[in-house]
Amino acid sequence: MGAGRASTQGPEVRVGRGKLHWLFVSVGWLLVVAAAFTLGYLLAEHDSERLLARIQMLQAERDEFSEQAAVLRDARMKLERSHQIDVEAQRAAQEQILKVEQDRMRLEQQLTHLRAMVGAGDKGVVEVDSLVLTPQHNGWYRYRLTLSQLVPHFGRSKGEVVLSVVTNSDEGRSVTPLAELGADSAGRHEISFDHFQVLEGRFRPSEGVVPVDLIVEIVPKDDTLLPSKEVVGWREALSAQPAAPAPSQRAEPGAQDARPHQ
Repeated sequence: MGAGRASTQGPEVRVGRGKLHWLFVSVGWLLVVAAAFTLGYLLAEHDSERLLARIQMLQAERDEFSEQAAVLRDARMKLERSHQIDVEAQRAAQEQILKVEQDRMRLEQQLTHLRAMVGAGDKGVVEVDSLVLTPQHNGWYRYRLTLSQLVPHFGRSKGEVVLSVVTNSDEGRSVTPLAELGADSAGRHEISFDHFQVLEGRFRPSEGVVPVDLIVEIVPKDDTLLPSKEVVGWREALSAQPAAPAPSQRAEPGAQDARPHQ
């Protein structure tokens, strides 16, 4: 009779133990998910605080450059009014003002990127590392553009780059895509890279115009990358030197394209 009661209760005991086992497993997985969520939240908060600190630092540098530019303008105006400035000193003052304005513009672009990163979540941002112009014969110019991903460990950046030139003429200021002035498919490039990519091409500005700036526009292929636009001064690009890649960077498939034919 005792044996009969044990055999009757055996399956119920096993069912109870099975339910208890799955209860422990479920609770364990819930703890793992909660820990992962908490860790991700803390990391995101840390990155956001770091970006905000960098924004504040760049804003302070931008304000300092703006003050320097104002002081230089006042000094130049006083020298011009006194008629005691020679041509060489005036040229040096103008170049210094141009450099300060270019530095301020670069900081504004970096601030725009960082503000976008703070509100973009996990989206990537492509920035212009360098843009070098080299004069060639018959009024042609060769450009070498180096792009890099601003967000570390973002992944592959895919999209299109569109370059334009800003010019002054008797008819006023205008913006012309390099694709209308170039050869060898210059001015528009497909991009696909993890770390950096180098693009090259040739173009010839129209006669009777004075180039002022170059515009680099990033058009994303999907919504994982933020659209962006940077302005590079013409004189800055002419005086720039090609940036050497860091030792940790490696050449990627398709890292160079649209090379001009010699």
